[in-house]
Amino acid sequence: MMEVASTKPDRPKLLRLEAVRGLAAFYVVLHHTLPHSYVIAGFNAGVLLRFGQEAVILFFLLSGFVIHYSYRLGSDKSFKRYFQSRFYRIYIPLFFALIISYLSFSYNAGSLQNIDVKTLVGNLFMLQDWGFARPNVIVGSYMDNGPLWSLSYEWWFYMLYFPIANLKMSTTVRDRMVFCAAIGFAMLYIVMPQYFVRIGMYLAIWWAGVRLADAYLDGVIDEYKRHVLPVCALAAIVLVLGVNVALQRAEGVRLLLGVHPIIEMRHFAFACIALVGALVINRISWVPFDFLTRPFLVFAPISYALYIVHVPLARHAEYLDFFDNAYLEWTGYLIVSLLVSYLIEILIYPRLKARFMGGRKSKSSQVELQTG
Repeated sequence: MMEVASTKPDRPKLLRLEAVRGLAAFYVVLHHTLPHSYVIAGFNAGVLLRFGQEAVILFFLLSGFVIHYSYRLGSDKSFKRYFQSRFYRIYIPLFFALIISYLSFSYNAGSLQNIDVKTLVGNLFMLQDWGFARPNVIVGSYMDNGPLWSLSYEWWFYMLYFPIANLKMSTTVRDRMVFCAAIGFAMLYIVMPQYFVRIGMYLAIWWAGVRLADAYLDGVIDEYKRHVLPVCALAAIVLVLGVNVALQRAEGVRLLLGVHPIIEMRHFAFACIALVGALVINRISWVPFDFLTRPFLVFAPISYALYIVHVPLARHAEYLDFFDNAYLEWTGYLIVSLLVSYLIEILIYPRLKARFMGGRKSKSSQVELQTG
């Protein structure tokens, strides 16, 4: 989540980020609920829905941007305020997502199921990861709600951000330290593919968003030399992970695009492409991009909740199977997911946050951006 002043920089460019966020969230829903081999007029349109992982990487980049943007523009830079904002933003919607995940799982099984305390506690302490695709996972996502894996990464990025951002050093030295450390973690990952090593490595993607926000706030986003460091760092990690892929291939390991060791390299390759693409689109103010993404602004305010509830409410759902029509059933699941997301994000979350934080509001005119 972020709170930003609507006066500096100009708001239209922020709306572009909001539109991308809404598009990414809705795309993930389609990715999880529609077949990937759907043929229309002889064309396999389903192939366009096979990039859900890339949408998650967009969330990481956006999150780094908006969190740093919020922090630089905010007047209260205390850890207490920062922690409260991040904690409530993540955990209030997550609380409802966990309940929905359990109830959906139990409904599909026909009776109340074991709560699975170990996995639940692991998710509450943000230790979950994508067990299907990565080795040495501590716990999986609760009740097979796959998107929850990325929340743990977001949480640890949040917790790492505050101390790093407050180091008594120049911005350039700070950024070099973060990216060099991430490259080091990538090298370590080849021999030690552990969860917290992954966190240190993936911080490079999130911090690329931080670097982008600095350039934007400083009014030099079009100076390409400001972006050489993050682009080169991400590219270096791609090369390091490519070595890992080559080693495993030499050992005869069967390699798949969606699992370790290729999935990590795929993430960083896309992050590098997305970062360069964003800079190019911003420079040329590409009208077709805005035309295609602007309609998805409608999903931006509920994108986080939609991201974490659509799997139990739509992908794994069976409560509307009485329709006996796949199209009606899918439409019904989508509507329910959107309504529940609206209920959580627009009606419940703001009220609970205000209650827990004593109704405190920023003194400046603000608009809220969120990342799932």
